[in-house]
Amino acid sequence: MFLADLLVVFAVTAVVVFLFGRAQIPSVIGLLVSGVVVGPYGLSLVDDIESVELLAEIGVVVLLFSVGLEFSMSRLQSMLPLMLKIGLPQIVGTTLLAAASTWWYFGTLPQAVFAGLLVAMSSTAIVLKLLADRSETGTPPGRVAIAVLLLQDLLVLVAMLAVPLLAAAAGVAADAQPARSHAAGHAEPLFTNPLAAGGVGLAVVAAVLVAGRRLIPQVLHAVVRLRNRELFLITLVLIGLGTAAITAKVGLSLALGAFLAGLALSESEYGHQAFVEVLPFRDTLASLFFVSVGMLLDISFVVSHLGLVGLIVVAILVSKLLATTIPALVAGFPLRTAILAGGTIAQVGEFSFVLGSRGAEVGLLTADDYQAFLAVAVMTMAATPVVTGLLASLCGRLSQSQRLGRLFREPPPPVGAQLHDHVVIAGFGINGRNLATALTEFGVPHVILELNPETVRRERATGLDIRYGDCTRAAILEHAGIEQARAYVVAISDPASARRSVRVARDLAPDVQILVRTEYLAEVDELRLLGADVVVPAEFETALSIFERVLGIYDVPEETIDDLVDDLRLENYGFLRGRGRRVALRSDGTPDLLDQIGSCRIPAGGVVEGHSIGALGIRAATGVTIIAVRRNGQLIRNPGPDVVLQAGDELSFVGSREERAAATAMLVVTLTA
Repeated sequence: MFLADLLVVFAVTAVVVFLFGRAQIPSVIGLLVSGVVVGPYGLSLVDDIESVELLAEIGVVVLLFSVGLEFSMSRLQSMLPLMLKIGLPQIVGTTLLAAASTWWYFGTLPQAVFAGLLVAMSSTAIVLKLLADRSETGTPPGRVAIAVLLLQDLLVLVAMLAVPLLAAAAGVAADAQPARSHAAGHAEPLFTNPLAAGGVGLAVVAAVLVAGRRLIPQVLHAVVRLRNRELFLITLVLIGLGTAAITAKVGLSLALGAFLAGLALSESEYGHQAFVEVLPFRDTLASLFFVSVGMLLDISFVVSHLGLVGLIVVAILVSKLLATTIPALVAGFPLRTAILAGGTIAQVGEFSFVLGSRGAEVGLLTADDYQAFLAVAVMTMAATPVVTGLLASLCGRLSQSQRLGRLFREPPPPVGAQLHDHVVIAGFGINGRNLATALTEFGVPHVILELNPETVRRERATGLDIRYGDCTRAAILEHAGIEQARAYVVAISDPASARRSVRVARDLAPDVQILVRTEYLAEVDELRLLGADVVVPAEFETALSIFERVLGIYDVPEETIDDLVDDLRLENYGFLRGRGRRVALRSDGTPDLLDQIGSCRIPAGGVVEGHSIGALGIRAATGVTIIAVRRNGQLIRNPGPDVVLQAGDELSFVGSREERAAATAMLVVTLTA
C-alpha cells in the first residue's frame, strides 16, 4: 500500500534527521541515510519504490520552480557572463579530465566521454537546499555555483542527444536489463534529429519567457481578484507542472521547465506570494528526492569495493573543485570565493542518474559500472555538506594568516545588491500611502506589501516598489528584507493579521523597530507584548492632536508640548485609557502633564524682582515649572534659569493645585507686604 510506504518513509526520515540534527550533521545527509535504511539495499521497508520516486520527481520540479521564483530575468541576464566564463569551462574541463582518466578502463573514447558527462553534472537540488539552509544564495560563491548549475541544466538536451550517438560510435550493445530510471523525469523526446530538437527546445524556452511577461500575469491577476487561495494555488501547480511537462516532452529536463516557469512568474507582481504558497510543498517533496537517491545505494557493493569507490569519490571531488576554482580565478573572483564555489558543486548531480540509466540501456555502461556510478554519485552528494563546511572553516583560518590572509578574506558585499536599512510597510491604505510619500520625499528606501491586486498593479506601473504578498507569512517578510530593515510599519486594518504579522516579524528580526497603527484600544497592550515597539491607536492620536493645539492657544512652548506628548506615548496612552485622574508620568518631579496651567504677574516692589529664576529656586521651593514669561508684549518661551524677573512680568507655569498656589504666594509677595 502506497500510503503505508509513504508513512514508513516519513517516520524513518523524521527519526534519522532528528538524530543527525542532535549530532549537528546536515539534514541532507540524514535524508540520504534514511533512503538507504528504507530502500531495497537496506531494510526493504518500502515496496512501492516507483511511487515514492514519482513524488520525488515532483519534489525536484517544485524545488526548481521555487528557485525560479526567487530569480528574475535581469538577475539571470547578469549571470550570463558567469555561465560563459566559469560554467562552460567547468563543464568542458570536467568532461575532458574524466574522459582522459577513464579511457584506459572503458577502452573506447565515446564511453570515456560519456563517463565525463556523468561526472560533469552537479546536483541542483543538493546545492540549492544547502545554500538555502545556510542563507548563502546571494553570496558571491552562491551566485557562481548557481550560474554553473543553470548552464548545466540548459545543456541537458545536448547530453541526452549525445547518448545514442556515443553508443553508436563506441559500437556497444544494449544491456539486456536496462537500469531503472530515476529522479529527473525525462519523457521520450518528440524529435530525434539534433537540429530539430534544438530548435524546438529553444522555441519552447522563448515561448515560456514571453508568456511569463504577457499571458501569465493576466491570468494570475484574474485569479487573484477572486480572493480564492485554493484557486491561486491550483493555478500555480498548473503553470509549474505544465511547463515542466512541456519541456520534458521536447527533450529538455523537467528541472529546466520548472525553473523557467518560476522565472516567468517572478516577473509578475504575484511572484513573492507564489513563492510562499509553494514553500511547504517544496520542503516536503524535495526531501523525498534525497530519500529516493539514498534508496539507490547498495551498501554491500560499497563495502566490497570500498577502496575503489573511495578513491573515485575523492578524485571527483578534487577534479570538480579545480575545474570550477581555476575558471573563477581567471574570471577575477577572489581565491576564497572560487574555492567555496568549487566545493559547493563538486558532487555528481541527479541528472546524471538519468544519463547513467540511458547509458546502461544502450550499452555504454555495464551493470557493475552502473552500480559503481550510483555508489560514487550518492557518496559525493552526502559528502557535499561536509566538504563545504571544511572548506569554509579552512578559508576562515587562512584569512587570519599574516602571509595568506589577504587571499582568503571575505570580499565586501556589492553595494546596492540587497535592500538594507530600509522601511517595510504592510498595507497601502491612507496611512501606508502617506508614509510612503513622506519616505520618498526624504529619499528613504522602502518596500510596500499589499494584498489588493488592483492597487499593486497600478502603483507598480508608477515605479513604486510595491509587492503582492501576505504580511503574516515569514517568507514574504524575508523577501522584503525584514532582517536588514530599520523599521517595519504595520498599517493594515485587520487586527488579527496585524498581531500575526508583528509576531512573525519580531521572530525574524529581533532588532527591527516595529510600529503598528490600530483602530482599537484593546489592541495596544497585546501588540506590545507580541513585540511592537510603538502602537498608535487612531482615536488617541486624534485626542493628542487636539491636546497639542489647545496648549498652543495658551502659549505653551512647542518644546514643552512635544515633551508632554512624547511622555503620553511612552506610557502607551495610559492616562487617556484610564477613568480616573492620572498620576505623574515621571519620578523626577516633572508636574502632571494635564494639570491646569497657572499664571501670575510680578508686582512692582515684589521680593522676586531683580532675581533670576535659578537663584530663586522656584521649582525646588514650590514644585511648579515656569514655561513662559510675557514681558512688554514679547513672549519668552521656556525661560532658562538665568532669566531675571522684572516688575510687570506675567509668568505661566504648570503644576498641581497646591503647587500653583504656593508659587503664586511666593511670586506676588511685595517688600511692603
